[in-house]
Amino acid sequence: MALLGVAVIYPLCITIYRLFFSPLAKLPGPWSTRISAVLESKALQEQRRTQWVGSLFEQNPGAVAVRTGPNSVSFNHPDAIKAIYGYGKAGEGFGKSSWYDAFSTTGESLFSTRSKKRHAMKRRMVAHSFSAQSLLSFEPFIDATLEKFMKKMDEFARTREAFDIYFWFELFTMDLMGELALGNNFGVLDAGKPARYSTLVEQSQRYANHCGLLPFGKLNVTLLSWWPMPKIQKLYKARLEYLEYAKQALQKRFQEDRKQLLPSGKPRQDIMQRFIEAKDPETGRQMGFDELRAECSSLMVAGASTGSVTMNWMIYYLSKNPSIKTRILRDLENMFPENRTGARPLPFITLNKLSLLEHAEIECLRMHPPIGYSMPRDTPRQGAVIAGVYIPGGVAVGVPAACIGRNATVFENPGKWDPERWAAGSGGDLATMKTCFLGFGHGSRQCIGRNVATSFIVKMVGQLLLRYDIKLENPDLVLGTKEFTILKPDQKYNVILSPRKVGNA
Repeated sequence: MALLGVAVIYPLCITIYRLFFSPLAKLPGPWSTRISAVLESKALQEQRRTQWVGSLFEQNPGAVAVRTGPNSVSFNHPDAIKAIYGYGKAGEGFGKSSWYDAFSTTGESLFSTRSKKRHAMKRRMVAHSFSAQSLLSFEPFIDATLEKFMKKMDEFARTREAFDIYFWFELFTMDLMGELALGNNFGVLDAGKPARYSTLVEQSQRYANHCGLLPFGKLNVTLLSWWPMPKIQKLYKARLEYLEYAKQALQKRFQEDRKQLLPSGKPRQDIMQRFIEAKDPETGRQMGFDELRAECSSLMVAGASTGSVTMNWMIYYLSKNPSIKTRILRDLENMFPENRTGARPLPFITLNKLSLLEHAEIECLRMHPPIGYSMPRDTPRQGAVIAGVYIPGGVAVGVPAACIGRNATVFENPGKWDPERWAAGSGGDLATMKTCFLGFGHGSRQCIGRNVATSFIVKMVGQLLLRYDIKLENPDLVLGTKEFTILKPDQKYNVILSPRKVGNA
């Protein structure tokens, strides 16, 4: 009887504490978030979690933080970014939350590991794989995949047929990540249809996100797999299938001869080869197969999905803003006078000097970051004051990229696509805007593949602009976002290509 009494009284006391006496009880947010993650779970299921968090800030104007669950808080202030994600002492004590455990598959990846020590070790091991020198060695394979993509675009340009360009961007990034990560493409551009793994990636990530809402850490993945709900079971089976897919891809990668030669005559080294050979310079440690498999799974998600959606937004906004498009075209023609029709891929070492094109990419990522919700960190045991708000220890806190990216106190007219806001002397606090740009994350944990992604994105968009006149089939189209795992367009749309004549841009 005593145990039964404790079993009843303890949860009741916890509920009363969370409702009325916890320091978090003072934060704005629906009452139910004090004792339950049901609202966030429902928003996730309905593919609108980022939108839901944004609505909480809209309902509480001027709020620095809102409560999203019994043990989770989202912030929308520049100081919160520095406190939670900052380098050195700024973010000291804020460890990755148990949400990341759901993304550890056959081992911890650079993304999923919660240990700062292991993360630093992994980053040391593979940093050279994403260096400027490595980027140069990747470029021939980016160019080869681009050439294949442009041949498909030439067919559409000849017929003036309206088509879904985002679909083809997804095929391009799938094949490209196969080339860069595993040394072989998936053949999806040639086939004109996606690989099975692209669907599995999305479903597997959705399963992990559901797991992350449970409070049982590494047990979440197993416990949720027992839940007899058809939708959850479907996602769990997709996760298992995707992991098997990654295993087979990596095994095939080991079996094949990797001694393909680059144009320079040197052996080709794709990203996985660099991961295989990587050694921690301090300990000499190398990754085992299961760890490499986890890294392989993570790479395919990070590169393919985020790159394609960013290229989509760039084409959409440039089509809606012809004056910016014309200025970029003029710069491209001046920069590449012998390639003014985009007949050949554009070298990134020159292209990266075109600041307006880079700012167009950054502005798209500000308004439409691939991951819109917050990347959670746990407050230190003693608690912390974040942007003037005291948060007890062990609470998952974060800054949603989609919310801070449209914060009107940081970005003037935040709903307007304006790449020129990123130019020096354009007005506004450029340093604060850069702090609040979370398109690639922030601090020591920001995306290690940022330079690789930027290179193929701007090479793709630059060549498309030079090669074709691009128009929206529906000039009045207004695209919104829908949350899958990443934020994607909320509807399909078509573009019409025609060969561009120099001087008529």
